[in-house]
Amino acid sequence: MLTQTETILFTRGVPPSEALPAALLAECIGAAMAADGPTILQYGNIGGYPPLRQLLADDYGVSPNEILIGNGSLHLQDLFAACIIKPGDSVLVEQPSYDRAIKTFRRRGAKVMGIPLEADGLDLERLEAAVRRQVPAFVYLIPDFQNPAGVTTSEAKRRAIVAMAEEYNFWLLEDVPYRTLRYRDTPPPPLLREVSPTQVITMSSYSKLISPALRVGYMVGPAELVARVTQLAEDTILTPVLTSQAAVAEFRRRNWLVPHVNSLKQLYAPRLEAMLAAIKQYLPGVTPLSEPEGGFFVSVMLPTDVNYHNLVARAKEAGLVLTDGRTFFADADSPEAAATTSDQGERFVRFPFPAISSSQIEAGVKRLANLL
Repeated sequence: MLTQTETILFTRGVPPSEALPAALLAECIGAAMAADGPTILQYGNIGGYPPLRQLLADDYGVSPNEILIGNGSLHLQDLFAACIIKPGDSVLVEQPSYDRAIKTFRRRGAKVMGIPLEADGLDLERLEAAVRRQVPAFVYLIPDFQNPAGVTTSEAKRRAIVAMAEEYNFWLLEDVPYRTLRYRDTPPPPLLREVSPTQVITMSSYSKLISPALRVGYMVGPAELVARVTQLAEDTILTPVLTSQAAVAEFRRRNWLVPHVNSLKQLYAPRLEAMLAAIKQYLPGVTPLSEPEGGFFVSVMLPTDVNYHNLVARAKEAGLVLTDGRTFFADADSPEAAATTSDQGERFVRFPFPAISSSQIEAGVKRLANLL
């Protein structure tokens, strides 16, 4: 039973403890040690544990030298950005976008600008206008159940974005950690690389599917680019966490991944429905940016006529911990849009739902409503 004083965390999108397959992973680590201990406890295999690299190559229909496995996809994004970004470069992201990616690209020296996100993906007119002003080093997208907005980019927009990348010659970095976590039977749109792999780098991880602390992410791209990023990885970390990668390979070899993901869907789907229902009940007139069919997040843009100022601090006093919405907003894509970006950040609220119960979801949204 939820108490009135219990703190509710509407912050990070993490799996709940009951979703982490500790016993199964213990078996996998033990089996991997017994079978290949000298390899996975040593330096080497900087491109990734070869059996897992081959499994991923088979998944994507590429050769293993087009795969790099690293210590989480964010680390790979950082290495990729370091290889691609040059002084004066811009990077375009969805507006809003993943806060840590924005920080990463800025840290590597890019001017990070946000292109408004519509219900079915990027505003294509604003994207092309930004590209015409300056061809970016790359465009970063989370096309499936986007973090933080929950939006899924339509197939038509995926094809248009790929065509634009080919016409203007810039990279597309698609980040797809939530793609498998689809809670309805609607067929997914194609990956950007399935439209055309020429300009596309695909990244994902096992953090949301098995365990965040394993730190197993991967990159799929042209062999020459993968080789450059791999060299930087070796210069930076010497060796990947091969023990974790071997555990994931064993988890997959035993055919445990699909049933485990199915169990995650059964756990998360009711929580998504509870979140959508709570928003509808306690925030009337506030429409989610998307009603996603999967992923980890639902988000809203609060109307201008509610009391949204200093919301994060006031919510904390009420036992509700929120992420500051401004962190999800990059620089505006034009001077005209700059005036509204800060205000949008203040009014933006992201609701992660997998790690909290339905009763916590309802209570948390109700507490938020009382503050507005």
